[in-house]
Amino acid sequence: MYVIGTAGHVDHGKSALVNALTGIDPDRLAEEKARGLTIDLGFAWLTLPSGREVSIVDVPGHERFIKNMLAGVGGIDLALFVVASDEGVMPQSREHLAILNLLQVEHGVIALTKSDLVEPDWLDLVETEVRDLVTGTSLAAAPIVACSAISRDGLDGLARTLDSSLEALPDVRDIGRPRLPIDRVFTISGFGTVVTGTLVDGQLAVGEQAVVEPGTQMARIRGLQSHKKHVETALPGTRTAVNLSGVSPEDLRRGQVITIPGWLQATVSMDVRLRAVANAARALRHRTTLTLHTGASEVAARVRLLEGDELAPGEETWAQLRLEAPVAAARGDFFVLRSSEDTVAGGRIVDTRPRRHRRNERETLDALERLLEGSQDDALLTVLQRLEPVAISELRTRAEMDASVFDEVLKRQITDGGVIVLDQAGPAGGAPKEASSLTTAAGFEALASKALALVDEFVTEHPLRPGIPKEELRSRLGLPGRAFQGFEAQLSADERLMAGERTLDLPGRSVDLSPEQAAAVDALMQGLRESGARPEATDRIDPELAAYLESRGQIVRISDGILLEAGMHTEMVDGVTAHLRERERITLAEARDLLGTSRKIAQAFLENLDQRQITRRVGDARVLRGR
Repeated sequence: MYVIGTAGHVDHGKSALVNALTGIDPDRLAEEKARGLTIDLGFAWLTLPSGREVSIVDVPGHERFIKNMLAGVGGIDLALFVVASDEGVMPQSREHLAILNLLQVEHGVIALTKSDLVEPDWLDLVETEVRDLVTGTSLAAAPIVACSAISRDGLDGLARTLDSSLEALPDVRDIGRPRLPIDRVFTISGFGTVVTGTLVDGQLAVGEQAVVEPGTQMARIRGLQSHKKHVETALPGTRTAVNLSGVSPEDLRRGQVITIPGWLQATVSMDVRLRAVANAARALRHRTTLTLHTGASEVAARVRLLEGDELAPGEETWAQLRLEAPVAAARGDFFVLRSSEDTVAGGRIVDTRPRRHRRNERETLDALERLLEGSQDDALLTVLQRLEPVAISELRTRAEMDASVFDEVLKRQITDGGVIVLDQAGPAGGAPKEASSLTTAAGFEALASKALALVDEFVTEHPLRPGIPKEELRSRLGLPGRAFQGFEAQLSADERLMAGERTLDLPGRSVDLSPEQAAAVDALMQGLRESGARPEATDRIDPELAAYLESRGQIVRISDGILLEAGMHTEMVDGVTAHLRERERITLAEARDLLGTSRKIAQAFLENLDQRQITRRVGDARVLRGR
């Protein structure tokens, strides 16, 4: 189902035309009826000659209520642009057209209302004026129909023109990510909280769990209505009323979005393609604060131009918007920026969670161009480059693609080598799981270069060690554990790193002792053998020599400052485990006496056995692990 939205100057007959077409008065507020002036959004529906049913959003034309107009015009498929024949083009005619142009509403019908009040020659002049007005805009090709809501002349022709114009529209998009920007919140006795809006991008169903963003308020869909008919499932492109349980109307407001959990996150920053209104009074300067309108939301936004210091009227550029409050928006959404008096600029959202960019940086501008104009493959790779490494589940959310398209593009990129799966998080050789970490091929090489540099730096500083500890390298690279395992396995398979049990080293590197170091090692080993289970404090031992011996298995470090000769350590372990098999328990005092050592060393030794999963502590004693 499609949505038609009215646009045009105040008192040009938009609401009267809707009423004449549908039999429904869109002015719902008592003040509107009393003043004969549309203040807020009105809604109606119509069955066209083909049998097609459409929703109609009637927006206010007065300049004081332009923000209400913007709340309704964002979700329309076709514009019904209204100009009164007796007055012709007026200020809000121009501003509403500028807004439609910024929102790239490319399908429309122009209605010359009140045609019964003017002579044919005058009507021809108004039609020429309107045709000149729309030239060069998104409505340049829109058909023009003269009509009257009072005499009903031309209404049948208008309905047929609307019908034929809708034929040219693409099918309403359904990507499985429903969004309903809230434009009204109210209560109905016996039902509770109700919100309305235009549903886009997916379906909502009765009984389904929903989330309200911004705010992440959880709710359940109690009921759905479209055109005052109860439905079990609301389809994208329909004006929909949603009865929610679990939230109160006081907690909701216009501009929030109803959706399904798990994908939409509110943002306070967005990268955008920005275009200034052609007839703007002045250039838009860097760091100007304006009001952002997108969907049904309205929030103050500071404009950071990413190239140049100002944007001239009618020109385009890249910008980043910093918002005063969170907004729930998605990549590809359109927006409008207004000052307190005028519509200034608008455009399309390219990224809803960007980093802060340096200005005038070619790499950043090229990446934004790929996100806006590139293929789906370009878009996925560009998003991945900004996040890498990242889990598939997170990339799926951030890419904001149809699920089947995402899967197809990702599979193709993995097969072609553009995307590297750092870990499988599943059966070897199977399809990567949602928890699997991804990086681009270029990102993998950059990560590999960083890893090799870190290993080289470490072994240069510690030449007697068998490489950098794996955990230290993983931490310095910032990789999750499973992703790091896959990363090091790939570098080892490529023979770019040499893997030990706990370390990673440069291939072909050997550890050689100088004569002085060899003599110091011999003296240390002799001293440890002679001290047995009562080693002297090792605070003055060269830590590099100690690490060298530990890596070769010649000594065992049971705690900081306590080193045991490996043979002595084995005897002590055998003695304690034999005691435990026979007597099941051993206390600290018993271990001290059994080993013939000090209380300090016995305590460190037992704690080390716990760490090695040989024993576990039960009260004041130890028992063998598993007993």
